[in-house]
Amino acid sequence: MHKIVLWVKKHSKILKNIFLMAVVVIVFSELLSISKTISIVQLRQSFSEIPFYKIILMAVVGLVAVLPMTGYDFTLNKMLNLKHKRSYILETSWLVNTINNLAGFGGLISIGLRSEFYTKDKEGKEVLGALSKILLFLEAGLSIFSLLSFCLVITGQSSAFVSQYWPWLIGGGLYFPIIYLFTFFKKKGLLGGLAAKYRWELTVTSFFEWLGVVVTFYLIGYLMDLPISLVDVLPLFIASSIIGIVSMIPGALGSFDVMMILGLTNLGVPRASVVIWLLLFRLFYYVIPFLIGILLFFKNLWSQVNTRYSDIPRNLTLEILHKVEVFLMYFSGIMIVLLATIPQGFTEISWLKQLNFFHYHLVAQFPNIILGFSLLIMGRGIAAQVKRAYFPTIFLLVIAIIYTLSFGLSLAAVVVLAVILVMVFFSRSELYREQLVYSWQWMTVDGLIIGALALLYVAIGVYNSPAFPHHRKSHPISFLIFPSEKLWFAGLLAIIVVAMFMLLFLRYLEGKKQKIGVPLDEARVLRILENYGGNIASQLVFLEDKSVYFYNDGTEDTVFFQFATYNNKCVVMGDPTGKAADFNAALRQFIIEADQWCYQPIFYECNSTSVTTLHELGYDFIKMGEEALVELADFSTAGKKMKGTRSVVNKITKAGYTFEVLEPPFDDTLMATLKEISDSWLKGRKEKGFSLGFFSESYLQRGPIAVVRNPEQEIVSFANLMPTYYSKEIGTIDLMRHHSEKAPSGCMDFLFVHLFEYMKEAGFSYFDMGMAPLANVGHSRKSFTQERIANLVYEFGSRFYSFQGLREYKEKYASKWVPRYTLYHRDSWIAYVMIVILLVDNQAVKVSEGKKGR
Repeated sequence: MHKIVLWVKKHSKILKNIFLMAVVVIVFSELLSISKTISIVQLRQSFSEIPFYKIILMAVVGLVAVLPMTGYDFTLNKMLNLKHKRSYILETSWLVNTINNLAGFGGLISIGLRSEFYTKDKEGKEVLGALSKILLFLEAGLSIFSLLSFCLVITGQSSAFVSQYWPWLIGGGLYFPIIYLFTFFKKKGLLGGLAAKYRWELTVTSFFEWLGVVVTFYLIGYLMDLPISLVDVLPLFIASSIIGIVSMIPGALGSFDVMMILGLTNLGVPRASVVIWLLLFRLFYYVIPFLIGILLFFKNLWSQVNTRYSDIPRNLTLEILHKVEVFLMYFSGIMIVLLATIPQGFTEISWLKQLNFFHYHLVAQFPNIILGFSLLIMGRGIAAQVKRAYFPTIFLLVIAIIYTLSFGLSLAAVVVLAVILVMVFFSRSELYREQLVYSWQWMTVDGLIIGALALLYVAIGVYNSPAFPHHRKSHPISFLIFPSEKLWFAGLLAIIVVAMFMLLFLRYLEGKKQKIGVPLDEARVLRILENYGGNIASQLVFLEDKSVYFYNDGTEDTVFFQFATYNNKCVVMGDPTGKAADFNAALRQFIIEADQWCYQPIFYECNSTSVTTLHELGYDFIKMGEEALVELADFSTAGKKMKGTRSVVNKITKAGYTFEVLEPPFDDTLMATLKEISDSWLKGRKEKGFSLGFFSESYLQRGPIAVVRNPEQEIVSFANLMPTYYSKEIGTIDLMRHHSEKAPSGCMDFLFVHLFEYMKEAGFSYFDMGMAPLANVGHSRKSFTQERIANLVYEFGSRFYSFQGLREYKEKYASKWVPRYTLYHRDSWIAYVMIVILLVDNQAVKVSEGKKGR
């Protein structure tokens, strides 16, 4: 015996797998057996004859009847002092008991499954004792009902036919007193030591289990309006159940059914009705609860798999589910509108007929059009993942289902709408955005769909008007013929109503139109710049034409972004500024918060480090050009390459022009002079900001200004130096402006050469001359399509902007070229990304009074 125990322990995993496979085979076989006894034709006929509310009541009672059986598992968990959650016990208990109902074998399968689900970490002897006691009490309730039935028989209240089953009833009735006394007196051993409270709990559980079975069976017959008496049905049902259990046939299938058919037929119930009665009982007490149990099982299994793989399966499934529900909403809306627009087309065009599952009547045209367009509108809210869209969508789908059921139009339509409803309910967590910002991309999609449907409807109205030429033809396009002008006008009115509703609903989804970021807070920005340094674009924040987003590490602000918002895009200028170690966390937080408020960041003119980080966060990128860097240590005007530049600089120097760097603060006279130069350089053009500086006195007061003076000591050209705070790696300038009349030709080269020398003496390694847009973009055959298109712009767009000229000018100074990229979310359309950048980067700036001085 000891060797057998050791062998079982050694091969326990294999034995468990064999047991589970055997259970699957038994259950599958039982389902096949039941399916053979269930006639779809009979079911359909029965459902058509029985009122819908009675069918629902049968299903509810069948489900409620299963609930008492969960008491076994709650008692088992207390007996073994297990710590499983109630939800886990409820779900697994439902599965165990519904499988046991089907598979049977005297409850042995339920014991095996309970061992698998609840007792993996317990000692074998303790588990075996608890499970054995549970097994003893599984039929206690049946025994109690057997005693009650025996009393009905011996008192003569049951019919003579039922009375012949008294031996089975007395046999079954003796079971409970025997096992109760046995467990009461046996204090030790495998079946001994059961506490009194557990005996009562198991007895009550078993009693209510069998009460549920009896009530379910009897109520189904009662709702079928069959001539039955409880005093006859109860003893017959209990006796048949005992015979089925003794036979140990899975689910008592066969013996139970034969006994019930024979008995009920003798009691005057038509045989056909008995078959349907048993069929419905099987369906509502066995099959449907079992299917729910399977769903609970897969839910539990899914939870384990999801936990094991860090929530990835759940997120992926919800994302797919969300996309499917959006597709179904748009598809359903389009089909309903088309059905109201070209109803004849769904009978004459075969492929259109196959796509349609709604089959709505033309009489309901007004509500059809409203329903169809409403589904499209709600689909936008769900597609945009806006929280506010949830309850209106649920309400609309419920109304659509009720409307479809009320007209008895299409079962397939009800199923599809119900599936969408379930998907919306279970994927509610996908609706996380606080508001809708209606992007151009979404406007384009919705405009094409809704606009095309509306135009089609109007075109059909014109086609059907008496003045249209087809009235003079003998063969008009039949599926475009509309029944009446009145019906068409009703549909047009519905479209107008929907258009108004769409505007209201979109306004509702927009909410308060919250924006992210804050206006410039100089103290916070300066604290970051002084503590952690900046980059070549950081100083642009002080132009005050952009919003600022701060990242706080929990103690202090360490990173900031500067950006402009246009439509649903937040165009971030340059790389993050601040503590490099926090860039990754800051980018993630900024993207998440922007997404929460329905904005999509675009990162403009970023370096390769940002590309790597953002690509991992779901961003695609396009190379926007290259930044020209002059290596100051090696710069010289000597040599053949710089001959022209050297000649120009020497000429201007001999003419008496001088270079000087002025330190702030600057007086009003100097500012007035610089303003005159700037206005002369602009020649009436409006200032542009965002990625470029514009003339702002407060901005210019923040750093040194390099100037060129003529022999009369008048300033004719200037450039403001961009403060780099503690970093001396790269120096650069922002505004470089020359007086259109007073500055000599070549003044730009004169200013640059002296700036290089000044920066070199100040300890800088490189001078940044700015970006050459679209330089070295899309030359390779393997380049992205977007970049190859950009290369065409570079090659042939010089008539609008001198891309090549700018590159060639900077190339004579630059010794190093650093690529710059624009990054955008992969869901964005690149065309709209480029349009937004173009609009933001070329938007005219209105210089306010506050920007004229500090």
